Amino acid sequence: MALIGQWVKSLIIIVLLGNLVQFLLPKGDLKRYAGLIVGLVLLLAMISPVWGLIHRLENTPAQMTGMGLGNSGNFQTVVQQEQLGQAEAMVLDYPQVVSCHVSYISPGHYEAYVKTRSPISSNTLSKYIQAALAVTTGHNQNQITVRVVVQGHSSGSKPG
Repeated sequence: MALIGQWVKSLIIIVLLGNLVQFLLPKGDLKRYAGLIVGLVLLLAMISPVWGLIHRLENTPAQMTGMGLGNSGNFQTVVQQEQLGQAEAMVLDYPQVVSCHVSYISPGHYEAYVKTRSPISSNTLSKYIQAALAVTTGHNQNQITVRVVVQGHSSGSKPG
């Protein structure tokens, strides 16, 4: 707000000084040129804050701009977290599943911690989670490996 106040004050001063100069000049070509120059100075004063903001954004490091725009590593992490969250939400729709947390291990390899109300085979859960990850990541289900750790009534865990 202080910057906007300073900007408005500058514009008012330019307008007042420009009018004073035009008032003091005699009629003729010189007065018209002075009006043109005052108008251009006023235009520059109006545009300069926007120009400064654009220049500042161009020179800001990528890690300081929100979610890392311009930094593909940060963007990939955000996308990956969103994909895992969507897959977790799909698994939570499976009957008897109470909670689910899917972790990325390496490309095509995931680990899922699932809590259930009643026994569900780890193999069945693994195939369901593979399908959910295939939908959210866009990869072929056969290229996805999920290690399922069942917490609850189901016994044991098998890699999928």
